Amino acid sequence: MTRVRLCFHDRCFDGTASAALFYRFYRERFDVAADFHFSGMTHRAVPPWEPGLFDGDENVIVDFKYSNSPKVT
Repeated sequence: MTRVRLCFHDRCFDGTASAALFYRFYRERFDVAADFHFSGMTHRAVPPWEPGLFDGDENVIVDFKYSNSPKVT
C-alpha cells in the first residue's frame, strides 16, 4: 500500500479544496488503496518543513510554499 503525505494550506478554503481534489484524483487515477496522511500547514517566518515530515512513499504539497526536498514527488 502506498503511503501518501499530503501537505496543504489549512487556513483557507482553496488549500482545503486543493487537498480534497488531489486526494480524489490520486485515488481514482493511481492507487485506490493509498494510505493518506494530511498535514495542514500555516505560513510563518521560519521554514515550515519539520524534519521527518516527508515520510510518505509519495509526498505532495498543494496550495503552499515550495520545498526543494528530493522527497517531494
